[in-house]
Amino acid sequence: MKIKYLAITIALAIITQVTLAQRGELANAKSNYEKYTELKQFKSAGLGATNLQEAKTSIDKAVVHEKTTSDPLAWTYKALIYADLALLDSVVSKTEPLISEASDALKKASDLDKAGTNKSLIDQARVLIYRYELNKGVKDYQSSRYDDAFNAFSKALNYKPGDTTLTYYTGLSAINAKNYKAAIQNYEQLTKTSFSSNRQIYLDLSRLYVMQGDTLSGIRVASEGSKKYTTDVPLATQEIELNLMIGKQKEVINKIIDQAQKNPKDKLYPFYLGIAYSANNEPVKAEEAYKNAITIDPNYANAYLNLAGILLNRGIDTYNTANKLPQNKQKEYDEMIKKAYAQFDVALPYLQKAADLDPTSRLALENLKKYYFIKKDKAKEDEINKRLSTLK
Repeated sequence: MKIKYLAITIALAIITQVTLAQRGELANAKSNYEKYTELKQFKSAGLGATNLQEAKTSIDKAVVHEKTTSDPLAWTYKALIYADLALLDSVVSKTEPLISEASDALKKASDLDKAGTNKSLIDQARVLIYRYELNKGVKDYQSSRYDDAFNAFSKALNYKPGDTTLTYYTGLSAINAKNYKAAIQNYEQLTKTSFSSNRQIYLDLSRLYVMQGDTLSGIRVASEGSKKYTTDVPLATQEIELNLMIGKQKEVINKIIDQAQKNPKDKLYPFYLGIAYSANNEPVKAEEAYKNAITIDPNYANAYLNLAGILLNRGIDTYNTANKLPQNKQKEYDEMIKKAYAQFDVALPYLQKAADLDPTSRLALENLKKYYFIKKDKAKEDEINKRLSTLK
């Protein structure tokens, strides 16, 4: 009986020694890691590199042994140690496997730590992995590796969700990587925050939607932005331009007038107002608006072009109306034709100016050619035809 009892005692002692040995590995890992972090605080991480390697050796043993493999503390320290190893090195081929192991260990630690006993240490590990991905993303971006930067910043967001600066970096990297869908997602997130650069974010987001062919979303974003930032001129302009683009001229007339009053020296707003009034069949108001644009900028080719078009069309309308009169209305016909030619002559200076300011404008030359065709000036018409033939 005594021999059996001794054998059992010895067996139990061996088991206890093995268990303690494995818990000793965890304690050793913890001790060496704490020495490393102490040196790191004093900017001497390099001096503690040996401690960090010893901590790794110990924790690798601890996390695979059956007695400590389910211990959340072991996995927490593996996450911490591996993350710091990754931060200590600068060779990506070495650090990527380390940070991957750290991420896996962190997930395991979080799953096992049901009671939240190790929350503080787990949060520390999360910060370390975040720092690694952030640093990597910045380096990748600066080296124009935009896809890699986007991936790194996206991973960093997993560890610091909602961080506005990081969300911005992620979206910006996506734009440069031509991953516009991801850029839109990140920028949309920013519009729900108080990010300091949201004025520009709204404008860029609107443009991103337009690039993707979603003009309505572009208008929605520009409208939201201009309501939030009432003094932002580019956002107001974006909203106006997009509405004009899709034929909603009438809807933005008041917005254009408002911007024109706020920015009296900006030629764009009276020009846009001319477009809106023309589309709304208010040619007299359109004419006045284009003249206002020309007053602001006497060399504004597009304003001359559109104004010339209104004046030329006015003469054409009169001319066509005259030709619909019955033959017994000769006197009225003669008066209307005379009026039409006078209207054509009013248009000529603007037609000529538009063609002079932009000699490559096919529309300007075609309008001028139309004037000389009506006036039966074949020589001038042929001259313009030659100029048109040289245009691509």
